[in-house]
Amino acid sequence: MPLKHAKWITGIITLLLIFPFVIGLVGILLPAFAYFPPLGEYRISLAPWRHLFAQGEFYASLKLTLITGIGAPLLSLWLALSLLAWGYQRPFFRKIEALLSPVLAIPHAAIAIGLLFLLSPSGWLMRLFSPWLTGFDRPPNWITVQDPYGISLILALVIKEMPYLLYVMLATMKSIKARESLQVAQALGYSRFTLWRKVLIPQLYPIIRLPIFIVIAFSLTVVDLALVIGPNTPSTLAVTLLRWFNDPDLSMRLMASAGAMSLMLIIIFVFAGWEMAHLLFSKLTRAERSNGKRFGLTDSVLRLGVVLGLLALLNAFVALALLPIWSLARRWRFPDALPSQWTWDNIDRAMPLLIELSRNTLIIAFIATLIACGISLVMLETKRHATTTATALSKPHVFDWLIYVPILLPQIGFLFGLHVLLIYLNLNGDLCAIIALHLMYVLPYVYLTLKGPYLAYEEDYLLQANRLNHRPWRNYVLVKIAMLKPAIFTAFAIGFSVSIAQYLPTLIAGEGRYSTLTTEAVAQAASGDRKQVGSMALLQAVFPILVFWLALVIPPRWTKWRLALKTLFNKNSKRNQKCSV
Repeated sequence: MPLKHAKWITGIITLLLIFPFVIGLVGILLPAFAYFPPLGEYRISLAPWRHLFAQGEFYASLKLTLITGIGAPLLSLWLALSLLAWGYQRPFFRKIEALLSPVLAIPHAAIAIGLLFLLSPSGWLMRLFSPWLTGFDRPPNWITVQDPYGISLILALVIKEMPYLLYVMLATMKSIKARESLQVAQALGYSRFTLWRKVLIPQLYPIIRLPIFIVIAFSLTVVDLALVIGPNTPSTLAVTLLRWFNDPDLSMRLMASAGAMSLMLIIIFVFAGWEMAHLLFSKLTRAERSNGKRFGLTDSVLRLGVVLGLLALLNAFVALALLPIWSLARRWRFPDALPSQWTWDNIDRAMPLLIELSRNTLIIAFIATLIACGISLVMLETKRHATTTATALSKPHVFDWLIYVPILLPQIGFLFGLHVLLIYLNLNGDLCAIIALHLMYVLPYVYLTLKGPYLAYEEDYLLQANRLNHRPWRNYVLVKIAMLKPAIFTAFAIGFSVSIAQYLPTLIAGEGRYSTLTTEAVAQAASGDRKQVGSMALLQAVFPILVFWLALVIPPRWTKWRLALKTLFNKNSKRNQKCSV
């Protein structure tokens, strides 16, 4: 066996995972009740909560947070279900499935910046219809992005979340036997949308409940998207808390901590309300689902969702296409649809900064993802050794529950608690601290991606290899890891893209000493220099797509390349031997 001390290793890694969350929560909980020794506050008090509830900005931010944080997941779920019901098992839908990976790989900030270039009053969409349709020779004085109602933020969230939900649904379709249900329903005369609405969607929802909760938690607590394209007078609650935490008046931290605790409670209440709404909706529609009608008027809701879902995907790709255009534009006056002059000077001028940002981004992402892959392999191997595969799948370890904590808890909720610990340990502004915080968010995605393929692996291959040549570690690497290459490369690509997208962990742990493409792009998104921001967002989008492409290309060709290198090495060895003779 490659691992002899499975329980010890599992316990140590689990404790290392628990420690930062406990410290982070304590670091927020105590200041929320006015206990903050750095400011000389040693008494428990409700004063921070009274100050919080006396702030009119808190209620305005909370209102925006609930509108965007609930509206975006609802729209994303509706559009994803509509597209799935429309295209599942149809040949042309495979092209749409292939387009999901690039959208999933691209960081949130890059999507938001692309939408900013697309939807702003001087954006490409307005240029496309001006002046021949709109009559505008100058950008209109309209609020099309960062609107006070959060519509542009909801659109950005839907463009990012809808492909994720659709991807998750496609991965779970085999478990509900959708193909067989479609065949039977078509034989009975049911329309496609009626079948999905009455039969398949009620079976699918319980399976994707956790991904939906992840989407809800993200929508309620997102910071980078809200900073780029969200409202700012007032802003969402997460952005408001970030400003309070960064206020020069350190006493604002007490109120900000109370606000962070309230945001955690809001997430719990929204989860509970979402589940109650689902149960009520299921009860109200039960009679309609079993009335035997082959068609229904409510099928038009799914048809409308198909149109809106395709428009959302189209917006995503047009927004991304604008990034290289702005990067290479020298002269682009309104209302020209395309630049009148092109140049590489924009990239040349920004090259020193782009190289530095890219170096920091790639170092942090590569190291954090590599460590996450190693931890995931160790945990999954110890899980397999602890019991049989069938039992391992049905009896989750405490680690399997803790792994969801970073995804479901708001970053703003406990990262500032960890920041106090980093300052106390003199690790603030240290590269290792940034990598450690990135690892907290990369590890869940890598582990969950590897879990299924790893535990489903046929151990007989490894047993036969050990019988032929009892070298456990060598066989583990050359046989088992080699056969799991596609899953490992995919997990690495997903973890890499997650690390690239991290904004708050880099900002809090780095304290401005280590800037990445994400932090700098978000900081300069409102600067007006679209050419430089476009270059940053373009690189931010290119790196994850490149890694995903390598994850698809390398595994099927790995053995061929390895054998070619081995043959070349043997030829060189023989040639050197002849020369020496």
